[in-house]
Amino acid sequence: MLALFCCTIISCKREKTDGIIAVPDINLTKNISIGSSNAMDVNNLIHTQLSGSSDEEFFQNASIIDVVGDTIILLENAPTSSRLIMFNLQDGKYLGQVNHRGQGPGEYRRIIGAFVNDSNATVLIPNFDTPSVYEYSLANDSLLSIFEREQVMTMMPPVGGVESCINIALPSPGGLSILQYNSQYQRIDSISLPGVECGNFNTVWDNAGNNAVFMNADTLFTLAPGELHKLAVLSRGDKALTPQRDEEITMAIMSGEDEIELLKPYILVRNVQYTLGKILITTMTNGEKHSDLYNLSDGKMLYHSSYDELSIPSMIIVKDKTGKSQKVERLFAKNGRWYGFLNEDDSTTSDDRNDTIISFEI
Repeated sequence: MLALFCCTIISCKREKTDGIIAVPDINLTKNISIGSSNAMDVNNLIHTQLSGSSDEEFFQNASIIDVVGDTIILLENAPTSSRLIMFNLQDGKYLGQVNHRGQGPGEYRRIIGAFVNDSNATVLIPNFDTPSVYEYSLANDSLLSIFEREQVMTMMPPVGGVESCINIALPSPGGLSILQYNSQYQRIDSISLPGVECGNFNTVWDNAGNNAVFMNADTLFTLAPGELHKLAVLSRGDKALTPQRDEEITMAIMSGEDEIELLKPYILVRNVQYTLGKILITTMTNGEKHSDLYNLSDGKMLYHSSYDELSIPSMIIVKDKTGKSQKVERLFAKNGRWYGFLNEDDSTTSDDRNDTIISFEI
């Protein structure tokens, strides 16, 4: 199900621009009917075939949560698995995993937030069955510390990173509170936003690289301690969902109506990635997804891609060194570099191979 519990902000006062001289106004309605761009020319493209020789080294449907030096860190959440897996981007070799799925001390049932600390090669994983956070070593999968945390009743996952802040959204009848924590999961600040109506489809609350992104109406923000920073305005005109219409659609879906058909008339922002002045925005409308690349300096569109695999968070097509087109999906951006999985239409993605990582600069 495409629904993601999230909420729409009616008003917010604590906001700044995110280092951009002029916040771009990007009109998403212009891109609905145009055709996909040709394969994009990129720089310093590298293919890394991830290798595996045992069952624990293979995975399915993983996402990239971080890249630290030459190590790429993947999150696999499957019916029988919830773990982090690490590979070397130079040679594709398996480096290890963080896997403590269970219900005992130091274990979790499912990873819904994982925050890598580059400075000491650790990862924080909040346990939402108990008010605790587990700190594991990436090097040897050992439990290093257990931090106590506030008991927060929310369905929204934590987002952000330890270099800025980890953000927990706490909706209530009177509005939305965003609680913010550091690398020891100590509260460092909070943001109070009155006048919230909760919804499933009309807001973005997610990670863009290691940054928390949050969408208030058509304005996209990043989150810093105590502040919202404006990143861009993503205009959707009459194709934006109101909170009232969002609630009606949610009730209709619960009654058995088709989710995709109900959402076709609207533009839903489903994924955002950005680095060094380039932003990739993935939207869903008319039963298709569109992953479009823009300049953050002026809002100019650099690339447009349409595809009908609605389960794929993002996808673009790039040229490899020979000029061949390569589909790259589930993108992650950090420090000027983009990473994603190679989508090979004519190959199987089951148990006999691992995936290929493509990384490049734009």
